[in-house]
Amino acid sequence: MRHVFVCTTEYADHWAKTIAKKQAQLAAMSEEDRRRILEAKPEEHADGHRGLHCGQTLGGQIYERYQQRLQAAGISDVVVSPNACVAQHAYGCVVMVYPDGLWYRIREMADAERILEEHIIGGRPVMDLIHRRLNPPTGRGVTPPAPRPEAATGA
Repeated sequence: MRHVFVCTTEYADHWAKTIAKKQAQLAAMSEEDRRRILEAKPEEHADGHRGLHCGQTLGGQIYERYQQRLQAAGISDVVVSPNACVAQHAYGCVVMVYPDGLWYRIREMADAERILEEHIIGGRPVMDLIHRRLNPPTGRGVTPPAPRPEAATGA
């Protein structure tokens, strides 16, 4: 049995007490401000909470699509669950696949579709979309993402 967690913070009723406030903030935000937040470099999101929550971008759509597609395909050995914030908004929406221990970063629905088709259904991890890889259960935590090229060169 595999378990797929989709970050859906701020989507539907998963965080009911904060949705009205966040929706008002989002509605008042200009397209330019929204684009600036979504395109900001990770280092500008030091606390992990300056970007839009996954449920305000793609999380809800991914969650719904995965549920529908797996059910339509008759796949019953995969459970898809909404997940609370994992503070990775600076990298895009996050989908976690267990027991494989892979966290994927998703910037557009085409990424989510690839993960569904190639990994969740096809069993082959999508290497270029992996954000974090959990180490084997030895208590050593997660392997952080590789440094960004501009950070490595000092640019």
